[in-house]
Amino acid sequence: MKRIMTLFAALAVTFAVTAQESDYDNYIGLTLHPAAGLNTMVCSPANGTHSLGIGVEAGLHYTHFFGKHFGLGFGAHFDRATSSTLYDFTEVTAGLTHSDNPNVKYDLYTDFNDWKERQAVNILSIPVELFWRSVRNDRWTFLAGLGASFDLPLGGKYKAQDGSYTTSGYFPALGYNVYDLPSHGFGTYDADLESSIEGLKMGVSLIADLGYRLSLKNNWGLYLGIYGGYSLNSMADETTNPLIDIAADGSQHTYNGTFASNQIDGLHLLRVGLKIGVDLGWIGGQRKAEMLAAEQAARAKAEADSLALVKAEAEARAAKEKLAREKAEAERQAQERALAEQRAAAERAARAKAEAEARAREQALLDSIAALHKNIPAQPVTRVEMQKQLDDINATVYFETKGTTPKFDSKTDAIIHTLCASMMVDPNLKAEITGHTDNTGTPQINLQYGMKRAEALKKYMVSLGAPAANIEVKTKGQDEPIVPNDSDENRAKNRRATVILK
Repeated sequence: MKRIMTLFAALAVTFAVTAQESDYDNYIGLTLHPAAGLNTMVCSPANGTHSLGIGVEAGLHYTHFFGKHFGLGFGAHFDRATSSTLYDFTEVTAGLTHSDNPNVKYDLYTDFNDWKERQAVNILSIPVELFWRSVRNDRWTFLAGLGASFDLPLGGKYKAQDGSYTTSGYFPALGYNVYDLPSHGFGTYDADLESSIEGLKMGVSLIADLGYRLSLKNNWGLYLGIYGGYSLNSMADETTNPLIDIAADGSQHTYNGTFASNQIDGLHLLRVGLKIGVDLGWIGGQRKAEMLAAEQAARAKAEADSLALVKAEAEARAAKEKLAREKAEAERQAQERALAEQRAAAERAARAKAEAEARAREQALLDSIAALHKNIPAQPVTRVEMQKQLDDINATVYFETKGTTPKFDSKTDAIIHTLCASMMVDPNLKAEITGHTDNTGTPQINLQYGMKRAEALKKYMVSLGAPAANIEVKTKGQDEPIVPNDSDENRAKNRRATVILK
């Protein structure tokens, strides 16, 4: 970028000096031009529909004619290109490990539903063109230009304007996709994401201009014409990034955007539109000599009148700036010391708080485990001895008729929490959940209800932190009642799910 701007300045000085030495009429002034039209980014998404957009262009342009018809021009233009993309597809990220269950692998499914993304890119263009002109009369001149433009991306923004996306997880152990669990990162999200457009490469475009210049008073001119351009190389690198990066636990969603994702393998800048400009005019022959003489006389007078004043002002300004710099440096150093002390104090307090909270959580977990294993000696025991003491630990949870939602009292819920805490501490502990029903309905339906009740209790234990892979579920249906099904009270006792820790 720095090299290109240096080359631009050197060309401007060279052409200005050449224009002063030429006998031809020369267009040596800068042209200020705004333009608007189809300023857009062109690509072909793998799973979406891309639409072009309307943008703007503005900048300064310098042209020097070496003869009657031919000249060379260059400039610095600012372009804003827009476009949009519509997605309706499913993106799959395989082999993730959820932080809640580190022993379980799953595949993340991201479904885009009428997802509309708008892109807006800012570009600094350095055009270099060969111009041809034809004078029609004393007021109108036809101009045509052809050349190349070096397009430097200045960044931009992706903005999701409409639609939504839904995340779900496929767990091989379950055999189906898990939906609607926002606490585990599976849910539906509206189009409220946006991201900066970064990392685009410089483009080299073929450009063309066509229009007329109208001479105005005071040697100024008005330009009216059309312009066009198309980048010959892709301005985006190939990447394997998905449209949205989602953390394994669903806590963080990073929006990469179309141009930085695996949706495209090529990106080009397209410009077509109308241009209007105002220039400083044609200069040449006697008119040029008169202007140069007047400018030299005015400069000599201005320099003589202001030399002493400039010198005095410069000395006063230098002294004032030196004093201001010394004061600002002293204040900055004091602020940095104060901030460093505040940060150090805050970090010490945060570490102390975190350590205290960690010790409290550890002690609470140890207390809950001690309550569960209250008959286990304080000294370490063998696994065989611990297994004998764990064989009879169990809990029973009851359900409504045809219901699959567990009903907990405070004692049962406390036991379940303690069982889960034990399984988190010792990954070798296993839980066996068995679902039961009363004799209402057919045996086949009751087997299904028993399994649903066992799975509901497993889901609750997993939400408390128990490893899903260490929990086995099965159903007995109506085959093992604990009391005869001869009354509503007894049937309520048979609608249950039991969990045994081994």
